[in-house]
Amino acid sequence: MRCPHCRMGKLFAGWFRMRRECAVCGLPYFRESGYYVGAMILNYGLTIALVIAVYLISLSVPDLPGVSVNFRLALWMLFALALSLLLMRPSYSLWLSLDYWVEPWSPDA
Repeated sequence: MRCPHCRMGKLFAGWFRMRRECAVCGLPYFRESGYYVGAMILNYGLTIALVIAVYLISLSVPDLPGVSVNFRLALWMLFALALSLLLMRPSYSLWLSLDYWVEPWSPDA
């Protein structure tokens, strides 16, 4: 989760707040409006893949007696939401790094 150009500057100022540019080299992190839509799609795909994998693994575990279907559904929804929030920063970082790897740009551009 560092600048793809200099590998020193941090991408995030807080958990959900991304910096506008690198504090070290000045590389802009927002190239155009809607730039991180691909990162959101990547985050969604990773979340769904992990939720499905955990669900398939959970099928081999016997059900707990007395646990309602609604409670299990609420647990799955909370798990998916928490996973999506945990994967947000790595998804944005991966998207920026992939774009920089495919088409590098300079800090002054």
